[in-house]
Amino acid sequence: MSDYFTELGHTPTGDNGPDDMDRNYRRLQVLAIMNGIDMDIEVPEASKRAIAKMPLHDITEDDVKNDVKCPVCLKPAEIAEQFKVLPCKHKYHEECILLWLKKTNSCPLCRYELETDDPVYEELRLYRQDEPNRRQRQDNLMDSMYS
Repeated sequence: MSDYFTELGHTPTGDNGPDDMDRNYRRLQVLAIMNGIDMDIEVPEASKRAIAKMPLHDITEDDVKNDVKCPVCLKPAEIAEQFKVLPCKHKYHEECILLWLKKTNSCPLCRYELETDDPVYEELRLYRQDEPNRRQRQDNLMDSMYS
């Protein structure tokens, strides 16, 4: 006798079958964080698309005079070098920041998060980015109810 899932042609844990357990666990972690439970989650690397979108900055004489340094390796910038510029406007040697972004998706200085290829983590990242807007909508709702 077949079970309910077999009759409908579905697997109970998702398209990947039992191997989908890892994704389901990460999804539960994200939902816990979104609901205020303090929990650590593994941060994925930045997406290749986000890295490709980062512009290059040619080091000029002004940069050298202003003692611009790569925050990762702390070497001073030299004329004719190129630094990668993150969306937060921090500048790094290309090889330094690429090594960093292979381990995590955030700026080493300000922790600005770049997009990732992990759909579960992306949901959490976008949720965190929307925090100020969510609070404003909540305040507006409370004001409209009690004024």
